[in-house]
Amino acid sequence: LTKAVAKDFITNGIRCNAICPGTVDSPSLHDRLRETGNYDEAMKEFVARQAMGRLGTAEEIASLAVFLAEDGSAYMTGQAVVIDGGWSG
Repeated sequence: LTKAVAKDFITNGIRCNAICPGTVDSPSLHDRLRETGNYDEAMKEFVARQAMGRLGTAEEIASLAVFLAEDGSAYMTGQAVVIDGGWSG
């Protein structure tokens, strides 16, 4: 979808890129972990699966979004940018 939108609108000066985040420390994640009945163990397992040994932050994802909106990424379109702490690598 990202590549199709980028191609369709490139001549209008509109860029389209996607952000593909890994696990982000968020209120909804904490809610889901509490629902397991063993929050501490569930959090420990989540963190253990992360290549960097920690969860991402909303601020890290937001920083990428800001970069994609700024002039520094003006020559970039149709890209799916993975920001997952190395999980998919």
